[in-house]
Amino acid sequence: MPKLILTKSYVSQHIKSDKHIKGLARYEHQINRKQQQLLTATSNISKKSSFNKDLCEAFISANIPLYKLENPKFKTFLEVYTKNDIPSESTLRKGYVDDIYNETMDKIRKIISDKTIWVSIDETTDVQGRYIANVIVGTLEVNNAGNIFLLNSEELEKANHSTISKLFDRSMSIFWPAGIQHDNVLLFLSDTAPYMVKSGEVLKSLYSKMIHVTCVVYGLHRVAEEVRSQFHVVDKVISSVKKIFRKGPSRLLVFKSEAPNLPLPPEPIITFHIS
Repeated sequence: MPKLILTKSYVSQHIKSDKHIKGLARYEHQINRKQQQLLTATSNISKKSSFNKDLCEAFISANIPLYKLENPKFKTFLEVYTKNDIPSESTLRKGYVDDIYNETMDKIRKIISDKTIWVSIDETTDVQGRYIANVIVGTLEVNNAGNIFLLNSEELEKANHSTISKLFDRSMSIFWPAGIQHDNVLLFLSDTAPYMVKSGEVLKSLYSKMIHVTCVVYGLHRVAEEVRSQFHVVDKVISSVKKIFRKGPSRLLVFKSEAPNLPLPPEPIITFHIS
């Protein structure tokens, strides 16, 4: 196959060809398009409203759902008395929630810094039957109570030792994105569910200085249940009071009319321990 020798005349001829001219135009169009996209993105960042951000932060801080802004009466009220255009829920959710989250995480990291921490995980089931787990962290101080933060909240596929262990590790990576400081986690608090106990054992292999402590209230509850079982007469009296004052609306009305300044007897609360 003969070699192609590029001469000045060949290059000049190629530059003047339609193929080269169209290719050059296409290339310049792509460059201009990228520059416009960059300018648009920069412009959008600069257009972010401080009012919208403060409004979004206030709603989140007060635990008010953002969709409340879609209520016409409420939206009109805010517009009249703040003299500002009230953004839609989607505008705040897409443009400001992430910024507020990142700023909040930076504040938490700054407060905790290199301090040693404790971690607590609790799992519950919501009204739709989903497994929701919350991760709370706090600083361990010598002479005073430390700071406490809700670090993470996630929906789990199942509630078992594997999902809890993974949630624990994911939460620590959120807090330390540059690398988990395993030696700074000294205490893990949980309930006495078997899968929590097992997850504590698994996590100790990664967090070698960590101690797993189950909730002491469960131990106190077991003691109280044992005392209750030993005093049948007292238990029967309390049960009777509960039936009279908690399960009879008509008797409640009589009690409130005869003694309006007296509070109702306290309701005994019995929890169940799963071993």
